[in-house]
Amino acid sequence: MIDGLEQAFLAEMLKYAGLGQARGEFGGGIGESQFAGLLNETYSEAIARRIDLGFQRRNGVAG
Repeated sequence: MIDGLEQAFLAEMLKYAGLGQARGEFGGGIGESQFAGLLNETYSEAIARRIDLGFQRRNGVAG
């Protein structure tokens, strides 16, 4: 089961890490910037499925 808090945390970390940002003259333009958030959400969901950051355990919530 995916923890929504972990997925949101991962999405923010990916955003601040600069994942999906265009570099150089061959960037994707406005379309790339509009879909970067969706790509980050998809990546964060995939990462959250693979690893457990333990947010629920730390907060005393049974998983």
